[in-house]
Amino acid sequence: MHAIAQRSAESPTSCGGLDERRLRNALGRFATGVVVISTGTGEALHAMTANAFMSGSLKPPLIVVSVGHHARMHARMMQADLFGVSVLSEEQESHSRHFAGEPQDWLAPCFTEVEGLGGVALLHRALARFAARMVDRHPCGDHTLFVGEVLSFSLEEDAPLVFYSGRYASVAQGR
Repeated sequence: MHAIAQRSAESPTSCGGLDERRLRNALGRFATGVVVISTGTGEALHAMTANAFMSGSLKPPLIVVSVGHHARMHARMMQADLFGVSVLSEEQESHSRHFAGEPQDWLAPCFTEVEGLGGVALLHRALARFAARMVDRHPCGDHTLFVGEVLSFSLEEDAPLVFYSGRYASVAQGR
């Protein structure tokens, strides 16, 4: 068992007295799914990879994504009325890398515009796809939490893409 990191005057600091690198490593021990957040459609489509996504509520149906202030997507989300979230399958790691700033030149991501909701495009063949109307924005340190009311969704059966300890991983279906 490893010792618990505590605030200390001797620790390298840049995170309120905590060692920022060790904190990041500790947070990375929480396995997450991987999503692509999208705004706009057609030529105005913008997308980014994220792993900070969660259900906010079932009644009303709310989802939450966290986007760093430094990300280009942040300004777009601040202006967006609608946004999409596509939960990636283990087969879509290349999509995750592509929208995380590692262009995959051979990849031609296919987005589908949500019928009746001009302004929302979702990644084709994602495990789950959510179209949401922006209902709130909450500053949260160096990020903003964007809350959306789910207007439509779809789901598929497959294994999810997982991010753990700074690496992509997968889990066996049904475990």
